[in-house]
Amino acid sequence: MKKIFIIIALALTVASCKRDPLDITPDGRMSLEDVFTSEIQTEAYLNTVYASIPSYFNNYAGWSFLAGLTDEAQDAEIGNLSASLAAAWITGSLTPGNNPLAQAGGIGGGQNRYTTFWAGIRDANVFLGKAPDVMFANPNRKARIIAEARLLRAFFYFELVKQFGPMPIITEPFSPTFDYSQLKRPTFQECTDFIAEECARVIAEGKLPVRITQESERGRFTLAVAYVLRSEALLYNASPLWNPANDLAKWNAAAAAAKEGIDALTVAGYELVNDYGNYFLNTSDLADNPRDRETIFEIKTGEIPLTTTGLPSKQGSWMLGATPSQELVDAYDMKETGEPAILGYEDADHLKPIINGTSGYDEQNPYKGRDPRFYATLWYNGAAYDNINGQVHIVETFIGGADQLIKSPPNRINTHTGYYLRKFIDPKLAINQTSSAKFKKYRLAELYLNLAEAENEANGPTSRAYDAVNVIRKRAKMPDMTTGLDQTQFRDRVRRERRVELVWEEHRFWDVRRWKILSQTDKLVTGMEIKAGAGAGTVTVPNPSFESGESGWTFYTGASVVARAGHTSEHVVSIADGGHIWTTISGLQPNTTYEVSLLMYVESGSGYVGVRNYGGNEVSTPAVPADGVKEQKVQFTTGAANTTADIFSWWPNGSKGLLDDFSIIKKGGGSQPAPPANVTYTRFVTERRNAWQDKFLIFPIPLSDASIIPDFTKNQNPGW
Repeated sequence: MKKIFIIIALALTVASCKRDPLDITPDGRMSLEDVFTSEIQTEAYLNTVYASIPSYFNNYAGWSFLAGLTDEAQDAEIGNLSASLAAAWITGSLTPGNNPLAQAGGIGGGQNRYTTFWAGIRDANVFLGKAPDVMFANPNRKARIIAEARLLRAFFYFELVKQFGPMPIITEPFSPTFDYSQLKRPTFQECTDFIAEECARVIAEGKLPVRITQESERGRFTLAVAYVLRSEALLYNASPLWNPANDLAKWNAAAAAAKEGIDALTVAGYELVNDYGNYFLNTSDLADNPRDRETIFEIKTGEIPLTTTGLPSKQGSWMLGATPSQELVDAYDMKETGEPAILGYEDADHLKPIINGTSGYDEQNPYKGRDPRFYATLWYNGAAYDNINGQVHIVETFIGGADQLIKSPPNRINTHTGYYLRKFIDPKLAINQTSSAKFKKYRLAELYLNLAEAENEANGPTSRAYDAVNVIRKRAKMPDMTTGLDQTQFRDRVRRERRVELVWEEHRFWDVRRWKILSQTDKLVTGMEIKAGAGAGTVTVPNPSFESGESGWTFYTGASVVARAGHTSEHVVSIADGGHIWTTISGLQPNTTYEVSLLMYVESGSGYVGVRNYGGNEVSTPAVPADGVKEQKVQFTTGAANTTADIFSWWPNGSKGLLDDFSIIKKGGGSQPAPPANVTYTRFVTERRNAWQDKFLIFPIPLSDASIIPDFTKNQNPGW
């Protein structure tokens, strides 16, 4: 810690007076004494404290989401980028000397949470030590920024201890002669008490607004933050990881804090928004009477670039990031009955689901009739994606479809699980645009879920617990939770509710740790492979690898099938001195874009792959000797009434080479999904992981501090 505190330099910049003091950065050429002689410069220093709030969201190394390290998702960068966050995490590479979550490469800030939060605590301590002595024209404004700094310090402490376990409670700046070797780790209870008391003090003093109403103050803390932060800290303190004896007093304290927060905030005008899906597509509006009354604190930077979260059929996509897992899909209830579709698994690999026979779930139509939040969270086979090239696109994740599953890398634009992320992504935006969605660190829904969980653990499934979870379900247009559940059954149901309501919002990673179920959830993730039989929307190329000679094709002089080890077969088409082959493809959809590909090798001259008679002008792509052995592709869009096309390969006189393996995939457009007939659904393990053992419940104290502070060495977190 000595190293941490000494290397955190004070960045002070004097700036001219602006309307928003948070836009002013103090000047490093000034001393602290100089800074805290001016009201404006003192307010500007608060910006230094706020700067230690991380970006979260998709701002980890390589545009990664934390969801890709949980059973919510599998990161499609696995196998494509060796240095990706997920690649490092799933192999169990976390050690006291290496924290994958802290690796550089993200577009946001604060990835190294240990140094970031200690920096925030240090800056808050400096502020709280100096600001009370500064003269302010408006005492209420002075009291407000002091309350903000106090709440920020509590926030940094909670974020620090939930990851690294209890840390020394420091409330004053260290002196140059401070003996860091004497620092001692407190208990988690002591840390929780400090955080809860700081929040309670801010609430009691009442110097913060209950919500932000001006754009110039976006990103500042409010009384609402104090309520939810206290609730979250007490909930973690009551959970099995930090409450092994299951002290019910801790659960009662957590329930009381959540209830107090709900009561205070709903009286102040907070409420759940009506539309769960659209809620995550936009930045919260700030006004005295806002449309968004649910958001409590939103990170004001770090929008999602759509090029990193698109579909293969949306031109311009170049990576996917994390894609939803089958385990997440299985967590969604059925809308009609309100019952879980899948109760668990018969096997360790999650390939044999235990189906709830009374839920209404249909294995042959698994995406029908699910919780509306399912449709707001992910794209699945048959989903209507609005829009691509001005048309509603039917997502095709089946093998051979426009958005098909491709299990194995290298491949960074096709799903590895059979699903794509929808939450936060407005499909109407062009691929070169950026989503306006922001990361909602705190929102009212969390308080209801905190209350439901804590109340059940303290007192069983009381009406208060049911009422809290049913508020969430009603907003989602779901039936109330089944009555008559015992405590264990209600626990399972409220954990499911928390999972689907807060998905992709960085709760799952920490929830499975505080519940101590990491070994049950994080050993693997699965996906769904869908195969469509004849008549189910596939595009069939006759004799695509020429194993049946010239059957199904028209050959002209110069082209012939010869026996030779090809890409996937033992035969190829040889072009000896120019040549031409073609065939007619049927079963196409009007107004739909397709892509023809084949493997070509041009020894001399040139060769072409092309399409004609599809409702548009002939299109073709050339290949030349410099290409080597390469898959050549050409796209075409069928006319309004066209369901057939002629595909060909033509080589001018004097050209020589080989070709093999024709294929056609749908790339976009169309208005009809593949019909369900002749479709098979097969679960498969897409990723096995090695970061599920108990030692991964709490991150190790970094070696930089553990090596120089004796108590940190003696009381390093378990397993490290």
